[in-house]
Amino acid sequence: MKPTLLALVCTVLLLTLPGGALAQPLKVHVSRFTVTGTPAKDELAPTLQGILSSRLNPERVQLVDTADKAELLLAGSYALFGRLFSLDVQIRNSASGRIRTVFEQGQDQDDLLPAMGRLAQQIDRELAKLTQGSAPAAAASLPAAITPDLPPPPVPSPAEGYLVKGDAAAGSPGSQPGVELPGVFSGIALGRILPGGERELFLTAERKIRYYRLGKSGLREVAEVVIPRPAKVLGIDSADLDGDGAPELYVTVMDRESLTSQVYLPKEGGLEMIAGNLPFFFRGIGPDFRSRTIYTQELGATGEFLSQVAPLVKAGARFETRDRQKLPGNGAIFNCTGFRDAAGRVLYAVLEGDGHIGVSSPEGRQLWQSSEKFGGSENFFTRESLAEQRATGGDRLWTFLEQRIIATADGKLLVPRNQGTLSVGNSRSYTSHTLHAFAWSGSHLKELWHSKPAATYLADFAFDPASGEVLLLEVVQKESMFNQGVTRISRHRVQ
Repeated sequence: MKPTLLALVCTVLLLTLPGGALAQPLKVHVSRFTVTGTPAKDELAPTLQGILSSRLNPERVQLVDTADKAELLLAGSYALFGRLFSLDVQIRNSASGRIRTVFEQGQDQDDLLPAMGRLAQQIDRELAKLTQGSAPAAAASLPAAITPDLPPPPVPSPAEGYLVKGDAAAGSPGSQPGVELPGVFSGIALGRILPGGERELFLTAERKIRYYRLGKSGLREVAEVVIPRPAKVLGIDSADLDGDGAPELYVTVMDRESLTSQVYLPKEGGLEMIAGNLPFFFRGIGPDFRSRTIYTQELGATGEFLSQVAPLVKAGARFETRDRQKLPGNGAIFNCTGFRDAAGRVLYAVLEGDGHIGVSSPEGRQLWQSSEKFGGSENFFTRESLAEQRATGGDRLWTFLEQRIIATADGKLLVPRNQGTLSVGNSRSYTSHTLHAFAWSGSHLKELWHSKPAATYLADFAFDPASGEVLLLEVVQKESMFNQGVTRISRHRVQ
């Protein structure tokens, strides 16, 4: 990159940095990036150093030219694998030696600058955690509480073995059981924290997409989209693929035996469909909607998931897929996620069809499998199947879409477990759930904590890395001939 072009890029980036008054910015030194996988190492290393430096929030960061003057050291690396690249930054506290890590991934050089912007946003959120205790003015720029009207409980004692804070205990002063909605909902996605402090929340039912705002006054419905029969909604995720700061909603829809998935844009007072009839399953992988990648998978002629997945790219008003890759073992986008071990190596966690968790290398070699079963979903689609008719006498193949696994930035894997009755055939009825956190030890997944059993079916959940909270979508009462069911949104802080 020529020096004049770099200077122009840095100037533009400086002009677009977010505002807000912060006290006592941290002294930060950004070192030269280490670069692997490309012959242009000598040119790219200082260029990336300069771009990241220009994107750091100047009201939170005071750049210094040498490491000995810095409170925090940012050490970045860039690795190119074919057309895919990974940007990784270690944030080291000079005094304590404590390290935090953030990373971003992308494909092709056109995505490098947007990825650097997302990386800088992640760093800014990490620095906000360090400065919020010492800078009173910083509070205005931090995300507002999701449900400030639901007071958190006391920290559970270590003897309980849980590190999940839920709503206050039943019967305690001011306790509230979350927010309950009539109907059975199956999917949840998070959006923005709006200037007034409300959180955008998106829910799906079998034939509905709802846009809510959650704030001090409770849950307020903004808009609803009804999906005509016989189509069925199978999932929802949020992401900002065009980098404009507003999330798009990626909704997986099955119409009879074809995928007709849709993309919506939240507007003031409504949801605007910006794409439809897309032949993909969608699943978002990443910490939050700003840095999340939407992966796609297609359906085979006989109702099976095709073996390859591909990231979705928003090119203007069009959506397209690039760089197909194969997931290990029985991985599909609904039961698989990537995570990094302590050395930064990418591994895959897969919820197998029998409920066991398997951990595999990128080459597909299984490294470990759990002895216990997890997951458990009542969400499904069916297709006519001659093979099923021959095998069981039924004329349709039932495919259950497994629970999501969420990988956090600090290396945890959040895995749900539903338990209940599995009747003969395709009838499933889950009546209780727990949420588990694991970390890879190098040879196995070690459980860090699990929540207390709750007498509800966990349909879906979302994690907010900014607040360290999970939002659970719990079916309290199933639909029947005499009622439409009840769903609860509960909020829990994890440690």
